[in-house]
Amino acid sequence: MRTRRCHFALRDNLEALHQARVALRRLRSAFSLFKPLLMGDEPKRIQEELRWLAGVLGEARNLDVLLMKAKDSDLRAKLKDARNNAYDDAVEALGSARARALDFNEWLQCDLDSAGGSATSEVASASEFAARAIEKMRKKLKKHGGALAETDDEHRHRVRKDAKKFRYEAEFFGSLFDDKSGTRRHRKFIAEMEELQDYLGALNDLATGPNVLAQHGLANHPARDSVVSHDDKNALIRMAQSSVDEVIDTKRFWR
Repeated sequence: MRTRRCHFALRDNLEALHQARVALRRLRSAFSLFKPLLMGDEPKRIQEELRWLAGVLGEARNLDVLLMKAKDSDLRAKLKDARNNAYDDAVEALGSARARALDFNEWLQCDLDSAGGSATSEVASASEFAARAIEKMRKKLKKHGGALAETDDEHRHRVRKDAKKFRYEAEFFGSLFDDKSGTRRHRKFIAEMEELQDYLGALNDLATGPNVLAQHGLANHPARDSVVSHDDKNALIRMAQSSVDEVIDTKRFWR
């Protein structure tokens, strides 16, 4: 009964799937961020399982994107069938024993200070750890996002992942920089990051659309272009580049 309710909730509310994916991405980012403090094999196993679950949910999300663009009735019907199958897979994965094994509450209660003693001694405070981590992601985004028009889709996807991690880290640690200036700068930073992610997400949808169609036997459908050519890619790249530059030039809230 619980699985059936979950199935209906997912199918009737795209936001439910979206929020589940966002939660998984944030959790995976947290594991990467705090990797120096996490000892043993369990964190690595959990990360691998989170990557698997995110991939299953991602298949459903990719079809949702195309379905929202589809106007041709035949293509829409075929995409809807594929989407329903993908949601079936997502519900099955969420209710599986493999997913239930990701209940790591007991693991979270372990003593991280003793597990990662050498790592914690490298920084004087949580705010210093945060500032170093955020600055590292800023440098990575600046390095990879400097010339989006001169790179390929795969590289722009890498920049998209950098941007996500950058924003998540900023959100994780925002409360550590809560003076008047830090709060104002943090709010501006998050708004600019949201805009950047919108542009990079749109570019990623354009890049993955043909592959999704091919995966479901729709690569040669007469109406295929209607779901993969809605946006001016060059214009999106220019807007994304401008947005990257604005993010990099934004005053640091973590200082």
